[in-house]
Amino acid sequence: MQQRAIVVGIVLLCVAVSAGCIGGLHRSAIPPSIVPVETEDAWQQCTCSFPFEQTVHEITVSIDPAVYYGAKEADKLLYLRNDLTREEWLPIYYLAFIDDAHQDAFYHALIAELRAIRAEASLDGDRYLELCTVFVQSIPYEDDAPHVAPKFPIETFADGGGDCDDKSLLLAALLAREGYNASLLFFEGEQHMAVGVQCDGPGFRDAGYAYIETTNVTYIGVPPQHLVGGIELGSDPLVIPVGDGTLGYGRCAETAALESALDICRERLAVLEEEAGASYQKLQALEEELDALRTEMDALSRAGRVSEYNRLVPEYNRHVSAYNRVRDAYNGIIGESRRYAGIHNYIVSHAHDRAGTYAWLIEQGQL
Repeated sequence: MQQRAIVVGIVLLCVAVSAGCIGGLHRSAIPPSIVPVETEDAWQQCTCSFPFEQTVHEITVSIDPAVYYGAKEADKLLYLRNDLTREEWLPIYYLAFIDDAHQDAFYHALIAELRAIRAEASLDGDRYLELCTVFVQSIPYEDDAPHVAPKFPIETFADGGGDCDDKSLLLAALLAREGYNASLLFFEGEQHMAVGVQCDGPGFRDAGYAYIETTNVTYIGVPPQHLVGGIELGSDPLVIPVGDGTLGYGRCAETAALESALDICRERLAVLEEEAGASYQKLQALEEELDALRTEMDALSRAGRVSEYNRLVPEYNRHVSAYNRVRDAYNGIIGESRRYAGIHNYIVSHAHDRAGTYAWLIEQGQL
């Protein structure tokens, strides 16, 4: 899982600004906003391909260059009119990137593409949520230089890349507009951002939201074990609700079972690795003993010392039998290791297909 520092630019205004004098003005702050740029550039066709379930899908959206350049050139500082707490101004800041009305045409076109896939594949609400999630997760992760402000969602899509906050803003925007109860999860201690969606049960850290990692393709409800550099998500996130949707995700029990299967595979592989190592050492020792016996017996045979040679034959055969038993045990360990590794790798490499992976595990007798 990728990670980079999240930096928010803040400026405290010393002069009060009258409400309504600046477009998009918040009562307590002036957040970032898009001012379209006059340009003669044609609308740009941007395409994204990604796997979902059994199909590789392709989405193409026309991007208004005036809005895109306006997003690129926007002042991405947050100007505070009052001394707000971090919990108060962070939602103002991040929601400004999502809710800027100049992106409405972009959202409409992108959602139309996603809905077309939903209709063709007859997706229910959970699978449609997974479709939207895998689409954003599949956008390449780009580790921006430190101290870079977030992108507006239209930038992330048109650029074909973004980091944790860029991609989380895009996914939360889509889910909220499709009626899901979505939120941004901001981890200040780890300088990381993810997305949450309402779920049955306590959710991540008892917040009522299933965790969604956006930097790569992973299952909904399964947080990463570590961020880059071995960093663990130890802090509780600031939950920033996005929109007023009411839909949730109902497959957390299945994704939890997939994660449990992964844990079982990892634990079993660790045990098998030790057993394989011990068994291999036994094989090497027995092989050395057999080689020594062969050498001795060959010398006796060449010297014509038949009786002494014959006395060693039972001992040699016992060593051969012992070697074969240990070899069979070793091969069994290797075979079991390959089976668990295959299950593990299948689950990890098919995170774009929760439904199919869950059914496959049932077929394999793992659930």
